[in-house]
Amino acid sequence: MKTIAAMDLNSYRQKKIKERARLDEEWSKYRDLCLSCFRPRQICFCSSIRPFNTYFTFRILMHPKEAKREHVGTGRLANAALDNCEIIIGSDFDQHQTVQELINSPIYFPMLLYPGKNSINLSSSPLSLEFFNKRMPLLFIIDGTWAAAKAMMRESKTLHHLPRLSFDPTIESKFAIKQQPQKFCLSTIESIYYVLRCLESHGLENIGTQKEVLLESLAKLVNFQIKCASDPTLTSYRRSGPTEIKQYKDPSSRIPSKRWMHRKVCFDG
Repeated sequence: MKTIAAMDLNSYRQKKIKERARLDEEWSKYRDLCLSCFRPRQICFCSSIRPFNTYFTFRILMHPKEAKREHVGTGRLANAALDNCEIIIGSDFDQHQTVQELINSPIYFPMLLYPGKNSINLSSSPLSLEFFNKRMPLLFIIDGTWAAAKAMMRESKTLHHLPRLSFDPTIESKFAIKQQPQKFCLSTIESIYYVLRCLESHGLENIGTQKEVLLESLAKLVNFQIKCASDPTLTSYRRSGPTEIKQYKDPSSRIPSKRWMHRKVCFDG
């Protein structure tokens, strides 16, 4: 009986040792993450981002699925570059306490960056301080795939009543690792960059070349992703099934998605 008990105890100890080793291995994958962009520190470039302050307050409404894609998302990079910015995760913001408090705040003048027939085109319609009615301008930015952003707008009816801002992009997206549904579609960080450029032309921002860190960060992200996608040893970047490996193709050479040929990219209810 003593021999059996000793064997059971030894098995139990070995089991615990293996379990601890497994947990240590799992934890090692997370303990070196950057707490700003949630990327591994060895491939994080947040230290090269020079944060700057803006007159406008920004709130990035990030879809939960986008929040899990730290390795390709640009919303977190934009948040790291903007001092006056925060990320709010959700999909239906009608019941979101923080968003509703901001919308109904007597301090802020909330607006939404989203294209639409009734939006104020910053490229052709300048804003003035009088527009904000002596309140601080706050701009919500929707961060997610275009399909997810459309669903977020459809579900969040309180966002429909906010003044919408838009702009005319002068170039196509430089987010070369993603295929955009239409030529006017830009990534989150690019959209913020162009908004700031428009606001500067209206005299509402004075940040000069500081905003260039947004596009610089995007370029670093794209170059890193293309490097990984082109590396034959990193098959996870191109795996489409248990055994099939797809070769990386530049989005400009890909066939446009058929689902956007006859669908509106943006919600305009």
